[in-house]
Amino acid sequence: MCNWECCKNRSPIAKRMAARKLLQLEEEERRKPKLVIPTPQSLFYPFDEVEAMAKYIVDVSHIKPKYGLICGSLLSNMASLVEEPVVIPYEDIPNFPDGIERDCSFLVGRVMGAPIIALVNRFHSCDGYNLATCALPVRVMQLCGVRTIMLTAEAAGVSPGYDMGDIMLVQDHINVVGMMHQTSLEGPSDPRFGSRFFSMVNAYDNDLLTKALEIGKRMGIQKFLHSGVFACVGGPILGTLAEERLLRTMEVGAVGMSLVPEVIAAHHGGLKVLAFVIISKAASDKGNEEKDKENTDTDVDSKHERESQEGVPPQKLQACSDLIGRLLYSMHLEL
Repeated sequence: MCNWECCKNRSPIAKRMAARKLLQLEEEERRKPKLVIPTPQSLFYPFDEVEAMAKYIVDVSHIKPKYGLICGSLLSNMASLVEEPVVIPYEDIPNFPDGIERDCSFLVGRVMGAPIIALVNRFHSCDGYNLATCALPVRVMQLCGVRTIMLTAEAAGVSPGYDMGDIMLVQDHINVVGMMHQTSLEGPSDPRFGSRFFSMVNAYDNDLLTKALEIGKRMGIQKFLHSGVFACVGGPILGTLAEERLLRTMEVGAVGMSLVPEVIAAHHGGLKVLAFVIISKAASDKGNEEKDKENTDTDVDSKHERESQEGVPPQKLQACSDLIGRLLYSMHLEL
């Protein structure tokens, strides 16, 4: 026989209350913080995917490059060094990410007989790309057959001895971003790219550095050709005076927002590395030091204002291209 306890749960009111309770439980569950496990950087571009990208480039260009070149936007004229280039847009390469600039592409060809693959518009972490993406072009070049890579970028001067347009060959770096546990190698390691643990000591090839200095001397550009330590920081904001002075105490010559993730990937893959930066902004407190020496405030201020408005002298930009061209020719002759 039916009783009250049995029938009360079957009434319309009871059913509505049960449905409302269920909705409340679901809403509470939705509001609870979700456990989010980010994908490790090393898993964004597995070896097989990068190998397919490299295979596509080699198949399309019919060239297996031995040298790689990555340029900053300020040095995009270096791409003109490549003779009869095969232009391969990013969007044509399987699974390769899109760039934010127009006409992002690889250029494959030869420079004075040396087979080369070049890239102008690199990826920057300050544009929202992860470090694995910033390092991806180097991985692709490595699997294309590149064994020596040249990296260029623009940077802000830290050393008061550097003027606008000066060239600093990088002999070592301070990876400020890496000190914050930001690296493209985070996560599982694929030994086909390189060993799990490796030292960054001698990441920049001393022989290439010496050869570049010798070529620069023969070119007559030794007055604005230096070698020094590069610091990689986050961007896109520029540093404060206090930060600049801190970097100077660490013997840093120039500071920028790129280059180092690519150097790490190149060294990890066993590539020889030559890197240099062109100073697109003189040290912020350089004017103050010159004022103390010269006591001519108006002249010093007008000089730096004029330099910042005029930008990097074209002859110094051309010297960068000539330096790379002669270095490539010299290396290729030695093979």
